[in-house]
Amino acid sequence: MGLPTVAVPEYTLAIPSSGKEVKYRPFLVKEEKILLLAMESEKTEEIIDATKTIIENCVYGDVNIEAMPTFDVEYIFLQLRAKAKGEVIDLKYKCPKCEGEISLNINIEEINVIHNKEHTKDIKLNEELGVMMKYPNMELQASMAMREDTTEIEKLFETVVACIDYIYDKETTYPSKDHTKKEMVDFLESLTDDQFQKLSGFFETSPKLQHDVELNCKNKNKLPKGKGKKECAYTEKRTLEGLNSFFA
Repeated sequence: MGLPTVAVPEYTLAIPSSGKEVKYRPFLVKEEKILLLAMESEKTEEIIDATKTIIENCVYGDVNIEAMPTFDVEYIFLQLRAKAKGEVIDLKYKCPKCEGEISLNINIEEINVIHNKEHTKDIKLNEELGVMMKYPNMELQASMAMREDTTEIEKLFETVVACIDYIYDKETTYPSKDHTKKEMVDFLESLTDDQFQKLSGFFETSPKLQHDVELNCKNKNKLPKGKGKKECAYTEKRTLEGLNSFFA
């Protein structure tokens, strides 16, 4: 006789970029093991592979993790974590004033993908020419992060090239997949500074997994002999952004 099966609850979430509802289950011990092994390796590519594997295991239906924007992946993973390990995350920070420990509890249900009202994927360079952008995925962001020998401007150029879906004018559409990387770079280099800033601004206003918090230090510091202790009372407003911020 085989062992009994354990019933696993199902939940529903809406994917931030599309609003599409998908069903999912919490990650289990086998997924926790995958994640812990990847984190022990401290290799970005292994952590990304583990994150994708966990989401593929736990989310039901037709979901393309490879093409999914980074903020979608981060949001989904956070929801899986909430149902598996509890809705409250306990973060700890070092007080810059007294160097004591500041504890901060965050409810995952209060963390959302923040959308900028002025954000658009359709970037109009002039009256006749425009670019339709697409969001970077986790693989692209990880690739850029690991390029320690590459300057920031080179990383920006490569990111913009990778995130151009197509270029268009009044008569024709030019899909990036139909053109070489050199052709795309040459196109970027032919733009004015104002036009290029419009493209780079796409990333600045893109949706982000973001949450505002306030750090309050109440550690007791020793005063000169005979004068007791004084509360630090350091405060700081901070914006947490991206998945890593919620596992500090």
